[in-house]
Amino acid sequence: MTHWIQACIAIWLTLFSFRVWAGPSISEPLNVCVGDGSPWPPYTYWQGETRQQKADTLTGFATDLVLTALDRNDIAYQLVFMPWARVQHELARESGRCDLTWDASYKPKRAQYSRFTQPLYSISLGYLYVGAPDTQAQPNLSATQSVCGVNGYNYAAFGDNPRPRFEANTLQQALRMLEAGWCRFLASEIEPVLGGIRLGLYQFSSDIAYITLPNPKAFHAQVSRYAPQANDLVTLINNYLMSAKQRGEIEKLRQRYFK
Repeated sequence: MTHWIQACIAIWLTLFSFRVWAGPSISEPLNVCVGDGSPWPPYTYWQGETRQQKADTLTGFATDLVLTALDRNDIAYQLVFMPWARVQHELARESGRCDLTWDASYKPKRAQYSRFTQPLYSISLGYLYVGAPDTQAQPNLSATQSVCGVNGYNYAAFGDNPRPRFEANTLQQALRMLEAGWCRFLASEIEPVLGGIRLGLYQFSSDIAYITLPNPKAFHAQVSRYAPQANDLVTLINNYLMSAKQRGEIEKLRQRYFK
């Protein structure tokens, strides 16, 4: 009997060690949430209005990185679309509807309820305004100027520069406010706005120019600390990013999305 018990223990330990070595074993599909209030080209964007249309056309540089990391490790997931502020709310809840998202910037409040991967990309911060982009003279940016923003976005990286005084629910609404003259500047990441206008994802009929701030802003995949094996998921994505860079996959994605 003693030998039989020892044999069972040895088998159990072997199986346990294999599962740890093999990486996260998650029985239920992960809830992968996408903030669908504002497309974020060329990092995350889609076509259509319904959930199925968005899921079928979801694409982008960051989208490919994160979903490929899950696919390569045989982790099942389901896409959940909701406004960005709601995504953050659900990540913070122990029984929330979101396990993972991306295009997320770090701030201490978010770190209390989530884990962040290595940066997926970095982009320019600044202020957009109505005007010809080739004009040499830029308007004076001061704290007294009215600045628009988007509810739920992280403006901590703007530091001592003017923060939004008026916040819209979506980036398209903020662009309408800017074009209508309700604010002088739109505080934002520059590339997704310009890319969205070029792709027709955002409607803006006036000339648009911008002022850039010196420090770029990094964006990550963000995992809820309540997600199944959250730390393992972060490690898995980080390992994929490292290997994809070494194999040249990230450079190929850049050539595809940053033409």
